[in-house]
Order: sequence, then structure tokens, then C-alpha cells
Amino acid sequence: MRTNDFLLVYVLLIAPISIALYLYGFFPTVNYGDKIATRKDIPQHVENVRIQTDMLYKPLVKKLIIMVIDALRWDFVANPVGKFAMPLTNSLLANSSGCLLRAKLQSPTVTMPRIKAMMTGTVPNFVDIILNFGSKPLSSDSLLLQAKKQGHKLVFYGDETWLSLFPNIFNRYDGTTSFFVTDFTEVDSNVTRHIQDELNNDDWSVMILHYLGLDHIGHIEGPFGASIKPKLQEMDEIIGQIARKVQYWNDNDTSALFVVCGDHGMKDSGGHGGSTLHETVVPFITIGQMHCPVQKNESEWIEIEQLDIAATLSVALGLPIPSTNLGSIFLENIYNLADSKRLFLLYYNTKQLFNHFRKLVINESQNIHRKYRNTVRLHIGWLNANEKPSGMVEYIASSYNAILKDIKSTLIANMVKKGSKMRMFQIGTLLHIVSFSGSSFIEEEHQTWYFFWGSTVACLLYRCSGKWFAYHRYDSSHQFHVLCIKLLLLLIGHRILRKLNSTGDKYAHLPDIASWLKEDNSRVGMTLLLLTALIFLIWIAYDCENKEYKWQSLILNTVIAVCIYLRHVANDAVGKIPSYFSSSGIYEVQTFWGITALFLVSCAYRVRLMIKYNRKRFTSTMLFFMINTWVMISAMLHQPYNVILLPMQIVASSTIDTVLKENNLLDLSVFVHYWLGNVFYFYQGNSNSLASIDVAAGYVGLRSYMPFITGAYLIVNTYSAPVLAYFLLIYYRQLNETHSKTYITWRLFTMTVYTIIITIQRHHLFIWSVFSPKLLYESMYSVIMCCSTLLVLVVIKLQLAMTPNYTSISTTSQF
Repeated sequence: MRTNDFLLVYVLLIAPISIALYLYGFFPTVNYGDKIATRKDIPQHVENVRIQTDMLYKPLVKKLIIMVIDALRWDFVANPVGKFAMPLTNSLLANSSGCLLRAKLQSPTVTMPRIKAMMTGTVPNFVDIILNFGSKPLSSDSLLLQAKKQGHKLVFYGDETWLSLFPNIFNRYDGTTSFFVTDFTEVDSNVTRHIQDELNNDDWSVMILHYLGLDHIGHIEGPFGASIKPKLQEMDEIIGQIARKVQYWNDNDTSALFVVCGDHGMKDSGGHGGSTLHETVVPFITIGQMHCPVQKNESEWIEIEQLDIAATLSVALGLPIPSTNLGSIFLENIYNLADSKRLFLLYYNTKQLFNHFRKLVINESQNIHRKYRNTVRLHIGWLNANEKPSGMVEYIASSYNAILKDIKSTLIANMVKKGSKMRMFQIGTLLHIVSFSGSSFIEEEHQTWYFFWGSTVACLLYRCSGKWFAYHRYDSSHQFHVLCIKLLLLLIGHRILRKLNSTGDKYAHLPDIASWLKEDNSRVGMTLLLLTALIFLIWIAYDCENKEYKWQSLILNTVIAVCIYLRHVANDAVGKIPSYFSSSGIYEVQTFWGITALFLVSCAYRVRLMIKYNRKRFTSTMLFFMINTWVMISAMLHQPYNVILLPMQIVASSTIDTVLKENNLLDLSVFVHYWLGNVFYFYQGNSNSLASIDVAAGYVGLRSYMPFITGAYLIVNTYSAPVLAYFLLIYYRQLNETHSKTYITWRLFTMTVYTIIITIQRHHLFIWSVFSPKLLYESMYSVIMCCSTLLVLVVIKLQLAMTPNYTSISTTSQF
């Protein structure tokens, strides 16, 4: 093949991959979270007032039937067409045996995301339009998962999409394929044939039916086709059959609720997936012992959101509301609830949504927070009052509903913004990589990282200060003011540390703090700085150590710190100790390695005990030892004025991790630590010039040139900060291999792009003076990170091998 043919094949192969990557990054993703609600999440108090939860949160129904009619438009039930085609259903609504509500839903209006919305109470991803053709199991919390966990027996018949989303949930089921749109009859007959048998069975509490025939007719004939009316009549007869049984159960003290709804609507052309009115408004019918308000005209229909269904049905069954829920309960619109129960349910629902809401930083947060607190105070006042006026109940309920509406709309709007913060860090990293095409950007790379880091800390400070101002008047329990102070100190530290060592090319000659400290008349300053750094490191190690080993750690780290100080005394870099013998520093370094070996033996003994008695702590213990050892060796090799960078990096990492956790931004941990490692790399005085390598670090404690040891010392000293940043990231996010994969992927991606750039620039004037040294730095950086990642993965795999059912835990002692 010719070169042009190879190029064409390459383009044809790479184009679909590029498009897929772009689509993946463009469409917002929804983070459902891993938390599964439990009965402990049901409030036992309204603030400090004890309530009888067992009495207020009893199930309203013992049996629940959900009948989903695919593509059931609002006018198929409410308009004259529906009244003529579905007489039984309309008679149930007319005699108050059932309630009709207008359910609104968001785009995309296709089956799979609509099922997710109904069962989880959250907004599905827009890209689910494509995933609708290949559903995968839903791992997040849901109404069905809660029912299963609480001992309910579930049965299902209909669209097999449910079985794909919720495997191992149903005790009995029979799925039908939804994509043979020419099938109008058999796809529904396979559901109907099970109904009578299940109505006669008494061993289930939740039954779900999903009919597809109406949707298939719509795709072929449209909503006005000849087959629509017969299909609606068929559905009407089934509704009547089930309604009679539900009425019988209710008359015989078996409370039951029958729900009929559409998953989405249908365009006048017959399709769906968009956001037109006929696609996004569907009927929601409840049949049972209802208490329905009378609608006099079209404008008085009660409107709900489709994502309200999960919370409402959970409460009806007495289940915990799914943790993913963003919807509000509308039971008061269909049941006559006691005042105390009504207010409690609204409080529970509002509190659950408010816990999601308080993680956001928006301009309206202070106003909503104030409304929430005021309403809760009114609720407490009503609970404590001897006389409870009904007018006060209505006011409190309307206040709760108003807050729910505001919070829900804010949370829904925020879902589509998901991922924008992640993309900011991705774009920043990409811009840094692209900057390698310019020689000046390589020479002054530290300026890029200084700008990125300062901007990141400033943005986090802005976010935390916004939350502080929003909550400080109403919630004294938050710690955002502490985080603001820490972030402000980080910014001040950034401004100081960037002047610790002048680096780069154009401004490397300018005076810096290190140059001043190395002057003879600044010996006291150098001494105090080194002592401060060593004491800081000792304190961090002591504070993070397990209680039973704190004193052992204190003694070992103190001796090691003394060795480090004395080795700099021998080099005449810091203040001398009176009566201390003259030394070349070799004995001090040898003592350091002896103590380090003793520390490693102690670590091995503790790991052995850990494997024997407490295997779940293996990973955290190993990572702690790795970090401790790496910091000790780096402190020995660093110049005395650079030792302070080690505790500063640990504190910065801990602070940033806490800030990300409090702001629900843990997805950014990888990028923030990746940037953190690079920033401290340049704080140390490194650059992309080979002249900036601290060659003296390679000969610490050596009498003669030893290539392997010298090379190892130089590598540890030079790449101390990036490796430490990676270890700290994994320490905070144990057993999460995704972080390791993402970290090393970006490192190797940077290396790959740079090899392409340097190939293109191979005839550049500065190829040997600028681009080639950078290639050596990047190559070694990548190799070091690969080795570090491999070491961490071995530790994680050992943990998983020892405890197969182990899940990630939070470290109890964090740096």
C-alpha cells in the first residue's frame, strides 16, 4: 500500500474513536453515588424534638401494582378521545376511586432513562438515548432495591429492559422484547396471561407490568392510527380487572395501591425521544382508597414530576427514600393524611433533598437555607404546642412544598452541569501538554504550573467562602470557615514557596530565598528553617501513627531527624552543635540508614501482625509505611532549605482532600494531586535544563562514586514531589484502582504527545538545548511513575487477595 493509503486507513480508524471520546466528554454524566439508604436515614428527631417514627412512618399499603403503558399520552386518558376509548378508567376517576395527576418528565423521552427516573428519583443521562438499546444493570439506590432489602417479594411481566436494569430483584418474571415494533398483540398478551394468576396469589407485595403494544402502534401508525382505540380499550379492560381486585383487597383490610402511568408520551408523528408537550406530559393514575381533590377545569390538574414517583411510592410502602432521589412526595394529593404524619413526611423529604442541595454553591443557597431553617422551627413549634391550629399545618406544609420545589429545580438544573469542573482540569492539563510545542513554554514550564495551582486554590477558596457566608448564620456545625483559613494560608504559602528557588531560564538569575539562606550571615535562618521542617515532619508522623505505636514512631523519627540535621552540620550548611566532633557526614548518613533499616524491620513485623489479626488495615498500613519511608529518604537527600517542602506538601494534600470532600468534588482528586506534584517539583528548583539537577544529592554519605546508588539518590531527590503526591492520593482513596489508572494514563498521555511534538520539532534550532533535555526528564518521570503505580497495585491486589469481600475504607489517620 502507498503512504496515502496508510494515511487514509489511519484517518478512518481514528475518526470514530475521536468522535466517541468527544461525545463522552461533551454529554454530562450523572453520578448516582454508591450510598444505599437504610432505615437509619429515616429521622428520629425533628432537630432536637423526639418523634415517634414507628407510628408516623407506617406503610400505607401492603400491596403495590405498577402498570406502565409505554407511550401513554396525556390526551389518551384526559381528553374526549380517552374518555371514549377508556370508559372503565374514567368511571373510576369519576367516582373518586382513583386520582388523575399530570406527570411531567425531562428529555430524553425513551424507555430506559424514564424507568431510571421513576425508580431512582433522579435525572437520567441524555446519552441514555443510545444506551436504551443496550441497558446495563443499575448499581445505584432505587425503589426496587429498597423493597428487596426490606423483605418484599416482587414480580414483573413486560419490557425486558427492567430485567436488564434490575437483575436479581424479581422473584418471578417474564420479559418481552421491546424492539420488534411491528408486534402489536403478542407483546402484550405475554403480559396479560400472567395477571389473573398473580392476582390470585398472595405471596407478593409489589407487581410491575409494562405494556409495549401502544408504543409499537405509535411508531407504525402514529397516535391517530386505527389501532390506537382498540389498544386503549384493551388496556382499559386490564385496568378494570386489576382495579376490582384492588378494591376487594381494600374492602377486606389488605390495603393496596394500583398505579397506572406512561413512561413517556408520543409525538403526533408517532415517535418519541424529544421534548415536545405530548412527549413530556403523561397521565399518572392512582386507584385504591384515594382522597382526590376535584378538578373543575384543565388548569386545575395537579402536576407532579416523574422523578417524584420513587419517593412517593417508597413512603407508601414504608421504605427508606432512595439516596439518589431528587423528587418530592405527593401523597397528600391522593391520601387523607394525619397532620403529624403529613408534616413528618415533608420534613423527611425536605431534609433528604437538602443534604444534596447543601453540597452546591449557588447564589440562592442562603435564601433557601434560611427558609428551610425557619420552616423547621415552625414545625418544632407546632410539635411543642398544646393547641395545634389547622391553619398552621397548612402554612408549614406549603412552606415545605415551596422549599422542595426550589431545591428540586436547582438540583435538576445542576445535573446537566455535571462534569464541567472535571473538564476544566482536563482542559488545563491538555493546554499544558500542548504548550510543549513552544521552546519558551518548556523553559518556563514552572510558570504554567504556578498559574494553574494558584488558580485552583483561589477557586476552591471562592467556593468555600460562598458556602461559609451562606451557612454561618444558620448552621454553626459546618467547618467552611476553617477550610477558608487553610486555603488562604495555602495561597500565602504558594506565594512564598515559588520564590524559594528561582528556576527556569529567563529569571533563574534573580535573587531567591535559597540564595539568601546560603549566605554566611543567614546561617541562623537556615538552621531555624531546617529545624522547623524536621519538627513538623516528626509531629505529622506522630499524629498520623496508630495510638499503640506513637511513642515508638516519635523516638525513631526523632533519631532520624537528628541524623539529617547532623549531616547538614557536617556540610557546614546550618548552625553547629557545641562540642560536636568534626565529621564529613558519612557516619551520620550511615546511622540514618541503620535507623531506617530498623524502621523497616518494625514495619515488617507490624505487617505480619496485621495479616494475622486485622487484614482490613493492610493497605492503609502499607501506604503509611511507604509514605513515611519516602519522606525520610527525601528529607535526607534534600538541600536544607528544601526539606520544608515535604511537610508543606503533606499539609497541602490533606487540606485539598478535605476541601474536595466537603464540596462533593472528589472526582477531581486525581488531577489536583497530579498538579500538586508538579508544582512542588518546581518549588524545589527543578527545571527542564540538565543544569538544575542537584548533583550533590547523588553523593550524600558516599566515599566514592557508586553509579547505581548515585543514580537512585538523584532520582529520589529530583522526583520526590510527584511520587509523594501520588502516594498521598492513593492513601486517601484506598483500593480505588481507577485513580491509579487515571493518574498514570495522563502521565503516559503527556509523554506520548511530547514524543510526537519533538518528532515534529526535530529540526528546531533548540532541539538539543531545550527539547531533548525535556524528553529525558519526561522519560524518567514516566518510568518512575510506572514503577510507583506498579508497587501500589501490588499492595492493593494483596489486600484483595487476603480479603476478597473487602471494600474501600476511609483512613482514620490522615496526613
